[in-house]
Amino acid sequence: MSLPDLTTAIADASGDRHRAFRLAESAALSIAKGFEGERRSFISVGASPATADAVAVGPLTGTIFSVKDNIDVGGQVTTCGSRVLENAPPATEDAWIVSALKDAGAICVGKNNLHEFALGATGQNVRFGDTPNPFDAGRHVGGSSGGSTIAVADGEVHLAIGTDSGGSVRMPASFAGITGYKPTPGVLPMHGVAGASWSMDCLGLLTKSVGDMRKVWDAIVPHSGAADAKAPRIAYLHDHSMGRVAAPIWSHYLATIAKLSDAGFKLQGVSVPGLEICPQVCVSVVYPEVASAHLELMRAHPQLYEQDVRALVALGELWSGRHYLDAQRIRTVVRARLEDAISGHDFFLTPTIAIQPLHFGETARVEGDPPGSALYPIMRFTVPFNVVSYPAISVRAGLDCDGLPVGLQVIARPREDGALLAVAEKMEQALA
Repeated sequence: MSLPDLTTAIADASGDRHRAFRLAESAALSIAKGFEGERRSFISVGASPATADAVAVGPLTGTIFSVKDNIDVGGQVTTCGSRVLENAPPATEDAWIVSALKDAGAICVGKNNLHEFALGATGQNVRFGDTPNPFDAGRHVGGSSGGSTIAVADGEVHLAIGTDSGGSVRMPASFAGITGYKPTPGVLPMHGVAGASWSMDCLGLLTKSVGDMRKVWDAIVPHSGAADAKAPRIAYLHDHSMGRVAAPIWSHYLATIAKLSDAGFKLQGVSVPGLEICPQVCVSVVYPEVASAHLELMRAHPQLYEQDVRALVALGELWSGRHYLDAQRIRTVVRARLEDAISGHDFFLTPTIAIQPLHFGETARVEGDPPGSALYPIMRFTVPFNVVSYPAISVRAGLDCDGLPVGLQVIARPREDGALLAVAEKMEQALA
């Protein structure tokens, strides 16, 4: 079953909680039937709330959503995609984001697969299955919010909630040809969320389109900044100062910029040196924070962790306090470098990811890159905006020369979430 689009679903429900609940039951049944299929988008399925009378009537009545399984839904186990927590007690209450969506009338139908403990960029999961790309099952969809991304891309839900500490919502959204939004950190409270890193992580939203994203955002975060009446001043990355980009992605990105210019957007190319250090800053903050959070679990159940996550936690325990504090200080330096580069502009554009979706087992690399971590080519355009705490959204920008999705990343300054979504929707319309 593929759901009707969000606008149609809300209109069809017409504020009728019973009609909305029947749609949710049908969606949950359809997901359950395909539960053992190749997509592996869900870890658990079931409508919440469990009765139609408990469904709220609001602006999102008729909306079906799911959450990454590091987010609490009352009465359900939060596995974090790991054998470590597979048999943990159920959560006693909903996370803030789940409650907010339910209060607006949306219905949760399940919990999505993820890279174990949200600690990876591939979405691969030994226990619950890997998450393949909807455009090519031989490639992964990215992570760590891979299951949430597939649920939206396949039309199983209208909205999925993930988490993003280095690009974990925007990366898979770009790889799957949907919309992924990392808002200003703190705007959506993290209560009830087991994030990867307390100082980098934030909630993220996944929808088919920016138009759908605005509907959801306006329902849960009203009055979050409006678009300026004057034409926005938009900077775009016009060189490889933030790192190299694979040829198919770069050529498509430049064509996208030209298309926006032809549509009347006021664009100016800028160089942004000094941000290439951001992936190193990110891991220097995230790894020790992860090691601290997993100290007791790792010592009690090391055999239940998958090898890649066990190695990451062990590496984090080796980080010195000085290196961690230096990385936190560098975040301020990086923010100043970014502000200097985009001064006088309201928004900033980059590719979302520097590479095409990877085949399973393939190492991420862009020709000309020096040897180093395979994470860097995947994260180089997303992670800087976790480091500086700016909101960023991946907008659908069509297909590259090989028929694979490409995302355009649009960035704004903190607390300009409403304005960012407004301009991103106009860009999406121009690129359609």
